[in-house]
Parts: sequence; C-alpha cells; structure tokens
Amino acid sequence: MNKVKNKKIVRKIADRTLQAKKSRNLIGILAIVLTSVLFTAVFTIGGSLVKKQQEETMRQVGGSAHAGYKYLTKKEYDTVKKDKKLKAVSGRIVVGDAVNEEFLKLPTEIGYYEDLEAKWSFCYPEVGHMPQKEDELVTSDLALKALGIPCQVGEKVPVKVDVNGTVYEKTFTLSGYFKGDAISMAQVMAVSKEFQEKVAPQQTESRMKGSGDTGFSAGYYMVDFYFPFSFSLEKQVEALTKRCGFPETVSVGVNWAYLGQDLEMGTVLGILGMMLMVGFAGYLLIYNVFYINVYADIRYYGLLKTVGTTTKQLKRMIRRQAYMLSAIGIPIGMLLGAVVGMVLLPVIMNHLTFAASTTSTVQWNPWIFLWSGLFSLITVRISCQKPGTIASKVSPIEAVRFTEGQNLAFQRKKKGKKKRKTRTVSPTAMAAANLGRNKKKLCIVVASLSLSLILVNTVYSLIRGFNMDQFAQNRTLSDYMVFDASLDSFTVSGTQVLDGVTKEFQNDLKKQKGVTEVGGIYIKELEGILSEEEFGEFDKKIIENPEVEANLKELFKEEYETAMEGYKANHSIGAVKYYGIDQMIFDKMESFMGKLDWEAFSSGKYVIATGYLSNEHQMIVPYHEPGEKVILKNEKGESKEYEVLAVSEIPYAVSTQSYGVFDCTYILPNVEFQELFGPRQPMRLLFNVEKEQEKAVEAWVEHYCTVTNSNLQYISKSSIAKEFSGLKNMYVMIGGMLAFILALIGILNFLNTMAASILSRKQEFAALEAVGMTGRQLKTMLCIEGIYYAAGTMVIAVFVSVILNLTVLRGLENTFFFFKNHFTLLPLVLCIVPLLLVVLAVPILGYQNIRRQSVVERMREGEV
Repeated sequence: MNKVKNKKIVRKIADRTLQAKKSRNLIGILAIVLTSVLFTAVFTIGGSLVKKQQEETMRQVGGSAHAGYKYLTKKEYDTVKKDKKLKAVSGRIVVGDAVNEEFLKLPTEIGYYEDLEAKWSFCYPEVGHMPQKEDELVTSDLALKALGIPCQVGEKVPVKVDVNGTVYEKTFTLSGYFKGDAISMAQVMAVSKEFQEKVAPQQTESRMKGSGDTGFSAGYYMVDFYFPFSFSLEKQVEALTKRCGFPETVSVGVNWAYLGQDLEMGTVLGILGMMLMVGFAGYLLIYNVFYINVYADIRYYGLLKTVGTTTKQLKRMIRRQAYMLSAIGIPIGMLLGAVVGMVLLPVIMNHLTFAASTTSTVQWNPWIFLWSGLFSLITVRISCQKPGTIASKVSPIEAVRFTEGQNLAFQRKKKGKKKRKTRTVSPTAMAAANLGRNKKKLCIVVASLSLSLILVNTVYSLIRGFNMDQFAQNRTLSDYMVFDASLDSFTVSGTQVLDGVTKEFQNDLKKQKGVTEVGGIYIKELEGILSEEEFGEFDKKIIENPEVEANLKELFKEEYETAMEGYKANHSIGAVKYYGIDQMIFDKMESFMGKLDWEAFSSGKYVIATGYLSNEHQMIVPYHEPGEKVILKNEKGESKEYEVLAVSEIPYAVSTQSYGVFDCTYILPNVEFQELFGPRQPMRLLFNVEKEQEKAVEAWVEHYCTVTNSNLQYISKSSIAKEFSGLKNMYVMIGGMLAFILALIGILNFLNTMAASILSRKQEFAALEAVGMTGRQLKTMLCIEGIYYAAGTMVIAVFVSVILNLTVLRGLENTFFFFKNHFTLLPLVLCIVPLLLVVLAVPILGYQNIRRQSVVERMREGEV
C-alpha cells in the first residue's frame, strides 16, 4: 500500500472539528483548568514547604554545602581541592570560641573564612567587607546586640577568644556585619588570616586516625564542598574519601538538609494521597468530557472512516484536540493554582514548628510549573486514550445508525435471547432504563459527585473531633505560664535555660491585681552514675525486663547491643531529673501507683518517683515501688533518705518537654527541693487570674516579655484558644477549597453528561412526543434520572465515609493528642438539598433548550 502524505490534512480536520464545537470546548478547557489548578496548588505548597524546611535546616547546621571534612591539615585540604569531580571546594580555619559573659546564652565561634566558605556559611558581610587587617572582624547583628554595640562599620568590638584553653583578649574593629540566625547552632565571628596565624597557626599533624575529639581543634581546616548533584551524598562522600586516599576514620559531615531526614512518612503519604485524589478527580472529569464528545460526534467519525481515515489517524485527531485544549487550559490553571497556593501557604505555615524561623512567602521555582504542567498533561493524555480507541474502532454503518446505549463494535450478540416480560411503561421505569444504557458514564458521574461530599464529611468529622480542653492541657495547666524563651523553642541558639523566671518578674507579679494562685516548678539535672551494686539492680529490674528490652530494641534498632554495652561499662543511666513543685502543679498530677496526698507529700519525708515509659508514653515498669526507701544526692554529695509516696510523672505542659532513654525522675515539694539543691529560680511559673482582670494581666505579661525582659516568654489560655482556632481554620480552609473545586468538577461532569445525553436523544424525545408523551412526562423522566444520580452519589458517599471513619479518622486519634473521633453524617444530610437542586435544574434547563425546535425539525435531524 502506498504511503500518502496526509498529516497536514489530518491536522486541519482536527483543528476545524475543534473550532466547530465552541460550547463543548469551553467545558473541556474548564475541566483542564480545574485539574491544573489542583496540581499547581499542591506543587506550590508542597515545593515551598520542602524548600523552606531545607533552608531552615541549612541555617541550623550553619552551611549550605553538600558535605565536608573536619580537622584537615593544609596538605589534606589541597588534596581535596584538586579532586576534579567536585563542583566547588572551600574552607575555614578554626580559631576558637568567644567566651565573653554576654555569649553565655549565645554560643559564638571564631575562625578565618575564605570568601566562598563565608557565603556558604551565611556569614559573608551584607554591609562592609571581609577582614583583611589583623584587628578587623566580621560578625552577626545578634552578636553585636548581645555586646550592646551598634551595627556600624568601624565600631570597636572587645572579644575574649578561647583558643584551645588559652584566652586572648582583643578589641577588634568591625569591618562588616550580617544578619544573624537565631536558629543557628552558633553565631560566627570571622577574623583575618593574619590574626588566625598569630593565635592559631595551621596544624601540620594529621588527625584522620585520631579519636576525632573536637576539644583542641584550633588551626585545623574545616573543608566544605559541593558535588555535581545532591543525591546519594553519603555514597559520594565515600567515593571521594577513596579518591583522596583518606582513611575511613576521617571526620566527615553530610548536610542534614539534603538527606530528607525531616520528612515523616505521614507527610509523604499525605502528599501522595493528595496527588492521587487530584489525579483521579481530574481524570474522571477530562475522561468524561472526551468520552461524551466522542459519542456525540460518533456519526462524524463514522463518515470519516467511510472516506478512508485510519484508526491511527482518528486517535491522532482526538489527541491533537486534547493538546490544543490543554495549551489554553493548563497555563490558566497554573496561574490560578499559584494564586491558591499563595493564599493557603501562610495558613499552613502558621502551624508548623519551623514557621517562626522563616517567612510564609511562596518559594517560586520553575520546577513547580514544569511538574504541575507535566502532570496535568499526563492526566489529559491518559483521559483521552480510551475515547480515542472508541472513535477509532467505530464501524461506519453502526455510527450512522447509533443512538446512546449501543456498544458499537464492542457489542457482542447474545445467544439464545430470553423472552422478556411485559413491563409497565412510566417515567420512573424509563429513567431507570435510560441510566442502564451507559453504565460506565453513570459510574463516572456518581464517583465524581461523591468525591466532594466525602471530603466535606471527612473534614467536618475531623474538625468536630478536635478537643480544645485536650489541646490546652498539653500546653499549660493554668491561665498563664511564664518561662525562658529557650525552654520550648527549637529556634533559639544554645541550651535550655532551666531557671529563667527571674526574681524581678516574681516580685512584679505579686503587685498585679486579680492574681489568685501562683505555682512554680523547679528542676536540677545531674548525671546518673550508679555504683556497681546499684547498676546491677537497675540492670536486672529495668534493662532485662522483657517489655523494656523490646522497647529499647525498637528505639536503638541495630545499635542496641553497642548502646547497652556503653551504659553497662559506665554504670550510667543518663541524666537524672529532680523536680521541685508547688501544690498548684501537684494537684494536676495523676498517679500510676500509690496515692497522691499533698499533706503527706509537703511534710518533706516523701518523694514521687517515675518509671520507664514506652515510646507511646505508657508506663512499663516503675523504678521504685510506693513505700520503698530511696537516697537522693545533690551535686555536693550530700544525701537524704525519702520514702516513695507514689509513682507518677510531671505533666508534659510543665516539663522540659525533652526525654532521655531511661529518663529517671524524682519529684519533691518545692521547699524540700530548695533545701536539698539550694535556692533556684523557677523553670516555669504558673498563675491563675480572676476573669475580670484577664485583659489587664494579659497586657502586662505581654509587655513584660517583649519589652522589660525579652528572654521571657509566656503562654496564656487565650493565646492557646487563638492558636487552636487557627489550626481548625487551616483544615477548614484547605479542605473547603479542595472540596469546592471537587464539587465544581462533579457538577461540571453531571452538567456535561446530562446535556450530551439530552442532545443525543433529541430524535428519541421527538418520537416519544409524536406518539403522545407530554413534555411534562419527559421532564419528569429526566428529573427522575437526576434523582437516581443523586441517590447513587449519596450511597457511595455514605459507604466511603463510613470506611474512612473506621480507618483514617480512628487512626488519627494516635496522631493528634487533641483529637477524638466523633463520626457523623450530618454534612451529607445537609448536602442533599443543594445536590437535588443541581440534579433537577440541569435536566429541566436542558430539555427546555431542545424544546425550542419543533418535533418535526428534531426528527428530520436523524434522517440520513
């Protein structure tokens, strides 16, 4: 058979066919727009969150490089620098630490930085220049603020520099400064090469085979580098180590930001679930549009086949039409999706742990639009595949005589036709028969309409299950709680300040009107080193306990044996916490074993002990039984014997909110605690206020913690209520917007289906009217069809909602401590009325449209 160059004419036919169906094109474009909106919004929000979390991790680590070697000599640094497979290499030389008293809460490192390394380490001066003279210095605005020095080039900066234990005092001249990061592990002071050589000359002795002790690191290079790509960094580091001839013991660090360690499986599954829902909804809509368009034009495709159009050409025509609609719909959808992402991202960011350390603006990236456009195009491509196959396999004769309900070339003749019983003809029976003509179309429309109802019901059930009291209980036990800002914040440099509530604040609090109750919680942490006999008892009772052993193996995994050997070799159980509490906190505690009696407890003869808790914070085994005698020692070695009153634990809201492996804790009354460990300031101070004075006290506390002493932070029940309300609103907004778009998709699907069905049956309706069926009966039949769609939608929505309740919602009780599942179908009941309005209005309007033509005109359209 001769080949004919007809691609151009095939494209022309496809284009002109598309131009002739302007109303249907609008529906197709709208379908693609909605799908693209969903994909772009998901990619915009997801991409921005991942990028922001990665940037935040880089700032915590203090660098953006892929990885780096630690404690290298100049010769070893040069070896790394010569590696041709690295994209870029730079380094710094360690000088020491700033040990001014002002830096007790703000760890600050000092070193000589190459220009490129300074940029990677976020310490390149934004104002001024890098140090060039011996006395020049570059540092952060946070370090300058701690010293009380204004951010101005030329200012004198007195610094005490600890170099391997030797302290040098020098007054530097500020040559530049940059904006510091509160979330960074340490602030940076960059000095000149000349000063570095003077106090910390380059080391020549290799430390690659040493222990890696960082105690004496001055004079060594910290070398950072970028690989050509950021995947499989650990393997790339191993390969680089071999190429450089370094031993495996070389100290190396891989940037956490590129390892994806912060992505929890729940987050990943949530994103995948969202992508699948978006893809499925888009597929249903776009598939249905092309599916209906093919059946509406089936006679046209049959005529094309009679003039020699091949199967391949017909498929190509439909694909071309789909791509042309995509060329219009996808860009519009991406633009609208970006707007949706910009609106939703700040709402989501407000409830993430790293929100305080970054902005809520969208991180624009070409990949967002590339991937959203690609996924939208793939959805369109998959959606038009089946309709293209249907059009390509149609027989010309069947196509000319086709009416809805036939299966064309796919129809198989049934052997031995059964004799059918005579049935009563009524609008209800006819409506049921009409739905049975095309079961696939029925399923698509019902599934599409059901998605939004299922989402609305699930979101409502989720919001209804949020419990404000449980949410607040995990944050505070009183109207107000004051503590040092470093205690609960994961975005503050340095260690936790465990005695930050000052005497000045306590004295000022006493002057406030309406304060009804005040209670403090005090803490002292000491290393838990036991004698050989004591550790033997601990090992037998705790470590060898089968439940504890199983929990520890789950915690340490393959490192379990090594970890246990370390504990046994040192006779250590980690840090032991000693709490001192007032009655206000005592009254909120719950007992695992024994009876909590304040009168007995406050006598000073008793102590409350804890036990080993599982990963789910369930008591497994107590460290001491009620009635048992224990001896507590302070840091001076002084000891006192107490009787265990009960086994309990400090409420999470007032604890350090950090836990060790064994986390052995003893709780004493405040007076007894102060006698044993000496006077201390509270870790947290709680107080209640009369309702009439709440606004005045709130204003005072806020001013005190922001102006008078910015190191302090507070939590109030009103701020928690506001936070809780914002959390609920986030789910409502996201779920509502997604449900709205899915509802539009469902309604559009139903509208397209009913309109196409009515148009394709114009001749059929004309014939029914010709034999005596009234217009009212026809409208009734069409309305009943709509009611059947609504009924099917409600059945599917109820069934799937019940399944989600038994699986997803109940599973969330373990994820959200403040969630308790209270399943309801109320949203579905409330959606019945608007659903009925849609399924009744569309058929009536569609029939009114075809009634504009007379019966004779409609019947003549079917003549061939």
